[in-house]
This record gives sequence, C-alpha cells and structure tokens, in this order.
Amino acid sequence: MRKIVIILASFILIWLPTKVIHAEETSQVQTYQNPPYHVINELLTKAALEKNIPPEIVKTIAFQESSWQQFVNGAPNISSDGGIGIMQVTNDIRFDQEKLKTDIQYNINVGIQKLEEKFIGKDGTLPKLNDNNRDVLESWYFAILAYNGKGQSNSPIIKDTGERNINAYQEKIFSKLDSLNNYMGIYPIPFDFNKEDFTYSGDPYYRLSFNKLNYSIPHQLLNETKHKFQANDIVLSAEGGSFRHAPTSSAGSIKTLPSGEREAITIMDKFVYDETYKYNSSIDMRYRQYVWYKTMLDDGRVAYSASGDLKPLGKRIYGGTRYETAVAISNEGWANGADTVVIANGNKFPDALAGTPLSYQLNAPLLLTNGNSLDESTVKEIKRLNAKNAVLLGGTGVISPVISNDLTNLGISVTRYGGADRFETAIDIANKMPNKGVAVLAYGYDFPDALAIAPYAAKNGYPIFLTRTGNIPSNTAVALANYSHVIVVGGEGVINPIILKELESYKQYGGINRFDTNAKIVNELKMGTGDAFVATGGNFADALTGAVLAAKKNAPLLLTYPGSVPVPIQNTIQQQRIDTFGFFGGKAVVGTENEIGGIVQNLEY
Repeated sequence: MRKIVIILASFILIWLPTKVIHAEETSQVQTYQNPPYHVINELLTKAALEKNIPPEIVKTIAFQESSWQQFVNGAPNISSDGGIGIMQVTNDIRFDQEKLKTDIQYNINVGIQKLEEKFIGKDGTLPKLNDNNRDVLESWYFAILAYNGKGQSNSPIIKDTGERNINAYQEKIFSKLDSLNNYMGIYPIPFDFNKEDFTYSGDPYYRLSFNKLNYSIPHQLLNETKHKFQANDIVLSAEGGSFRHAPTSSAGSIKTLPSGEREAITIMDKFVYDETYKYNSSIDMRYRQYVWYKTMLDDGRVAYSASGDLKPLGKRIYGGTRYETAVAISNEGWANGADTVVIANGNKFPDALAGTPLSYQLNAPLLLTNGNSLDESTVKEIKRLNAKNAVLLGGTGVISPVISNDLTNLGISVTRYGGADRFETAIDIANKMPNKGVAVLAYGYDFPDALAIAPYAAKNGYPIFLTRTGNIPSNTAVALANYSHVIVVGGEGVINPIILKELESYKQYGGINRFDTNAKIVNELKMGTGDAFVATGGNFADALTGAVLAAKKNAPLLLTYPGSVPVPIQNTIQQQRIDTFGFFGGKAVVGTENEIGGIVQNLEY
C-alpha cells in the first residue's frame, strides 16, 4: 500500500510541475524536502555532541538506516517495518509520531536518545569495553547492536562456527564508519569473542543474550572521536596525508607526505565542516562526513587536515614566558580553581627543588614570580583560581617581603617556608609533610635530577632533601636519620657514593648524564602507563611547574633537548610504551613532537 501512495504522489509531482500544492489548499498531500547533505551533516554532528556521543557513530547510523533521508519523494520516510525518518525510529509511543515524520531535528534527537538509553543500560544490561569511555568509538559497539535489535542475526559471531559475523548490524556500521572517515583503521575491532559469550533462544523469537559483560582491548588499539580536538592539541597526521589550503580535498595541496609517513601537527582551532560542495555541487556530501582542522605543520606552515585518520599524540601547554607557561599548566590541572598556590622564584631554582611534593600534598599549582614583584600573569591566575592561601618557597632573599605584602593585600593568607640556604629550605618543607618512611636525596646545585624524580616523590608523599657532592649537610643528615629508606638520584659524578654510607638504607639511581639518570628513574620507579610529560633539560622553570601536574596525572617527566630526543629518553618511550605526551613550553623550548611521533608509530603492543 505504501508503494502505491508513493507512486501516486510522484505522478502528481511529475505531471504538475508548475502546480505547487500547499497545505492550506488540500489536506491530502503535503510535500517535504530534505535539507542539503552538508546541512544534515551539521545537524547530526551538533546533536551528537550535545549528548556527548561521538558524531561519527550517529552519522553512520543515520546513513545506514536511511541514507540521510528524512523524506522520500516528498513524503515522510516510513519503512516497511514501521521505521520513521532519518534515524528510522520504531515502536515507541513516548514520542510524537507526527513530529517523527515531519521534523528532522526531532527525529535525530529521538534516535540519539534511544541510542543513549542502550548505552547506559536503560533497556537492559549490555557488555562493556574497558571503562566504557564515551569518547571511544568502539565503546558503542553493543549499544549499536541493541539499536537495531538484540536478535540472533546481530550476534557478533556465527553461532555454529564462531567466526566473526560480518553481516551483523553493528559490524556493518563500523565497516561503513571506517570508509566514511578516511579509513581511520577502526575495522575490524579486535574483540576476543567466544561461542560461550552468547546464548541463542532460537524459535520463535531468536533472541540474543550476553553471558560475558566485560571485554578488554588495549587502549592503543582503540579510536576516540575525532571531533573533540582543541587548540594546542598535537596529533599525528594521516599516513601520506595531504595538507590543504581550505577544508576540502578539492582545494590545492600545500604539502603531501610520502606514502606511509605521518607528521606531528598542532591543532589551531575547533573543527570546521567539509566545504567540497562550494567547489563542486555534484559531489555527494554524504561521503564527506569527516571534519577538518586548521593545523600548524612541523615546518611552521598552516594548512587544513582532514580528521578521519588523525592520531592523538598529546598537547602543548605553554605561554609566552616561563611565568605564563606556569599559568597555562595551572589552567590545565586546576581548571576549577584551587584553595592554595605555591609560589617560587622564576629565576632561581634551589629553594624550589623540594617544592613539588608539598604542592601535590596541598593540591596546589606551582606558580612563578620575580624576586621582587609579582608577575601580572601570576596575579591574574591567583584571582582566577580564587585562592585563599599562598605558600612561598624560600627566604626573604629569594622572594621579597614586598611580594608577601602584595599577596596579603589581595586577601591571601601567606606562609613562607625557607631557611638559611637551599638545604635548610628543603628540610623546612619536609617537616611539613607526613613521614612515610622514605625520603629522596638529590644533588642541590643543579636541577635535572631533583625534577626528574619530583612527580614520583610527590605522588608517593616522599620529601626531597638536597646534598652536596662530597658531603651531606649535617642538618640534612640528621633529618634523613628519621627515614628507613632513601632514594638517591644522581650519578656518582654529582653524589659521591662514599657519603651515602651513613644512610641506614638507600638505593642510588644515576646515569652518565641528566637524561640517562632521568631514564633510569622512569624505568625503575614506575608511575602510570601510557602518558608522560616532556620538558627541556636545559632550564628548570617549565619542568619545575610542570612536575606537580605530572604527579597529579600520575605520569613521569621526561627531559629532552629543545630539538632532539636523547637516546636514553627514546629508549624509555619504547620500553614503557608511552604514546601520549604533554609538552611543557613553546616549540622553540621543546620542539621534539615530530621525532617522538615517529617513535610512537613504531611501538609494539
């Protein structure tokens, strides 16, 4: 019957081309028109993002269900099984049936709501992948299955053979999603399905039930939505990718990479939609579902990059000065504010070396100041944080009383931790921390070793004491006697093993240089896996302020040259399989993302 109605309506439209039939003229026929496909792309994308669902998922489902057709031949798109509109919504009396037929935005929203209900288990418990991260495309596998129906035909495997059921609805979705997004490499998803995972009801309902409710896949093999990259995110381009003058493959190419090669590029702004329709009106925009990003290439040129096969590598956290970089780090780790800030001299490292564990204990960002006046960016950040307390690291010779007075005038309660020298300041800070039986001892006349251990020490609540090469200061030795074990960082060239004999129990982590020592610390004193922060090994400021954020993220700190990665750090990235990085400082300070990206591409899992 439906086919007859469509034929009659088409007949009227064909033979009466100059006659427009308005709703007020007749109650029998009203024609509708689909928006242009590039508009539908925006409708689907925005609706998905509003509900925190990957747009790639929603757009592919709509494509599979209706080929992005809310209307067919001027009439609402109603399938033989009762599915309505672009999302083919069926069998749900909660929703306005007429609006489902005539309002494309309403139909999209209802389809998304039903998909969301599947994902959160409102319609019955479904298996989950890892931690069920909503941004991970593969996390939606079982919700997509349920969107079409938990029937035997959608079993992930063939019942009799155990082979992957490539004809299942969700398998078709992910296969199509892959092809519609520059072949991002998402299909097939490496689930380890077994026959025992499923129960089949058989005749008459042919229902599918799930016996296994949790699946694990290494995060390195998964794909997050490509619609959420932000400014300063660093990504790896598509293999052999072309970088364009405009957000369309029809625009001229600024640069094309050799086949199989990727490049680390920096996102400059939020995504924009594909504009091929502006260049070629005959192009079917349903096949341009991916988005584009304005990016900065490794050589500094600006170009547009398609989203489909972009691989996240990390984020650059920086400002125009060391003070502004500290503020950027504070914004990254304490976006919602902080009750306390810790402030160190931005030009002198000694009194600040022991400050990371204290900052972490106080959940306080570490900001920088000049010795005699507060930097304007630091003041603004203290106000943004709505901080009530400030801890100054160092005596009045390091941070002037003028700064303490300025903070007080801002309504901040000020505490100062400082001694006669760097060694005494470290002791003073340690006395404000609980004794967990373990302490760290680092060389006090240079910064790399102390900062390399700082995230680990902070995360575990271990204070950092400082020493000379040839002797441990007497007061430091007395303080260390209160700890049952000491972690010593620095090679024999900076801390002579002879002076360590007076310690009850210790282990020394040191290499031939700062990078080798850094590598030994990261490889032997484990923190979280997969993530790390990168800072220059030639200056203390960014590593100092960044170490607290690293501790908060349970990630190690890697030191590097400005333009190349030292061999020990290369080996550490490979050994620890680190694939996500925060880069502290601008590209001139730490511009190693392209080299690190090359290492990451060759990681084996």
